[in-house]
Parts: sequence; C-alpha cells; structure tokens
Amino acid sequence: MEHTPEKHSKEVDIYRDTWVRFLGYANEVGEAFRALVPVSAVWASYAVATAYVSADALDKGRKAAAAHAEDHGKAGRVAVAVVDTFVWQALASVAIPGFTINRVCATSLFLLGKTTRWPLPVRNSIDDYYQNNFICFGNG
Repeated sequence: MEHTPEKHSKEVDIYRDTWVRFLGYANEVGEAFRALVPVSAVWASYAVATAYVSADALDKGRKAAAAHAEDHGKAGRVAVAVVDTFVWQALASVAIPGFTINRVCATSLFLLGKTTRWPLPVRNSIDDYYQNNFICFGNG
C-alpha cells in the first residue's frame, strides 16, 4: 500500500500566527510603565492595541465574506464574524489585562504610600519591579 504525502497548505493568519499578535498587548506595556512615562505614551499604547484588534476583526470579516460569497445571508455572517472577533479580542487583549494591570499598580502604590515613608520615585520603581516579575508571567 503506497502512502502519498498530503500537501497541507495552511494559510498563515498574520494576526494570530506571527509577531503582529503582540501588538494586541501594547496597552499592557503602556500600563506597566504608566508611572514612568507620560500619559500620552500610555494612550498611544492603547491606540496600537485597538488598531490591532480592529485590523484583526476586519480581516476576519473579509475572510468570512470570501467564504460565503454565494450565500444569501452573507452580510449577517460577515457582521457576526467582525463583531465576534472585535469583542473577543478587545476583551481578551485590551480591556481585561489593561484594567487588571492598572489596578494592581494603583493598589501597590497606594499600599506602599500608606505603609512606608519612601518617596514616590522609590515606590514607583518597587511597583515596576513587582509588576514585571509577577504580573507579566500570567500573560503567556
């Protein structure tokens, strides 16, 4: 019995299979350095992450439109693909991790302010150390 190797030409999704995926986590980097950088840099990191989420959603809508080219309910399927991707990515990549990191940093700065007499720059550097060595491990 002869076995012929099958050719699998898996299409690469640049938004999920390449380094572009990490742009969705730009806001987490912005939040991690909020105490050290201008607020405009944090907002810019959110803009990068939102642009990634939007581009991914539009890409999934384009792919859904191509897959259902002859379907009469094409518009509904495309809309579902775009909204589903946008909501999922926005929550999983931007909103929940950004909020969590923001609150952990704010809480640690508050507690350091209440329990120590260290100046704010020292508290910020301790907060950055804590966040970079403990919180970021959960992003894998």
